[in-house]
Amino acid sequence: MPIPSADPIVNIPMVTPFDDLDRIDHDAVAANVARWLETPATGFLIGSQTGEEWFLSEEEKLAIARTVKSNLDDRRFLMGGVDCPSVVETLRRVEAFAEAGAEVVRIRFPRGQSMVEPYFEHVLPRSAVPVLLMHQCEPARFGEAAAPAAAPEVLGRVANMDNVFGYVTDHDVRFESRVRRCVRDDRRFWICNGSLMLHGALMGCNGTTTAFANIWPAALDELLRLGMSGRYEEAQPLQSHIQQIDAVMLPYLAAGVKVALALLGFEGMRPRTPTTPVPPDVAAEVERLMRAAGALPV
Repeated sequence: MPIPSADPIVNIPMVTPFDDLDRIDHDAVAANVARWLETPATGFLIGSQTGEEWFLSEEEKLAIARTVKSNLDDRRFLMGGVDCPSVVETLRRVEAFAEAGAEVVRIRFPRGQSMVEPYFEHVLPRSAVPVLLMHQCEPARFGEAAAPAAAPEVLGRVANMDNVFGYVTDHDVRFESRVRRCVRDDRRFWICNGSLMLHGALMGCNGTTTAFANIWPAALDELLRLGMSGRYEEAQPLQSHIQQIDAVMLPYLAAGVKVALALLGFEGMRPRTPTTPVPPDVAAEVERLMRAAGALPV
């Protein structure tokens, strides 16, 4: 499909469903995508920390991408996730995702400020598809800010380059508000976390890709729309519910997200070995908070 032109966009960094033998369950991938197609989410990212990217081979990621692509409607788009400091290898992976049907790739900033601009000066002009820049230098730190990849002015210069789809913040709102001032007004600027939707809207964000998008994309879409229109007081109760769920769930990374999705009836919601499941008392607290928020029937 053509890349959406209207904002906000809620992008789902998809969890990966596994069967009882720890294999990717492609039937569950298709069934889960069908559930998400009933929500306002329009983007689907394969190869993220939420999707247990370090537990997947490249072949597995591409196979998931092809399954997702074959089950999307003409209103949704596919994104592939790349995290690699090598220009040659990055471009090879981008091409592979493009061949699998991805319209966009998400690329993390390389670690080390001296590498940032040269890396993207080589990658962006040669990328087969537009690039979503991900400022996430320590992907496993859900809900916590890492040291920035570079100064705000450097990140802004990269975000303003040609063939950039947009930029995704890290969790340091103060730092990212400085980056926002360095990025062209017409560029997509996305917030990275469900607990920060209104903070993001206040600094000028117009979309999101976040673990919580797997669980309740409609709530994130609503928060972005309310925040972008300045209706912060109206949005605050919903934001508070999401913050409470996030606080309990996110320390367990993908396993925590899968607990919430299992409560909603999504399939294949077990983490891949050797990740351990969420403790029962934590799972019970996630359920209580989701019911209180209206994400589950009371």
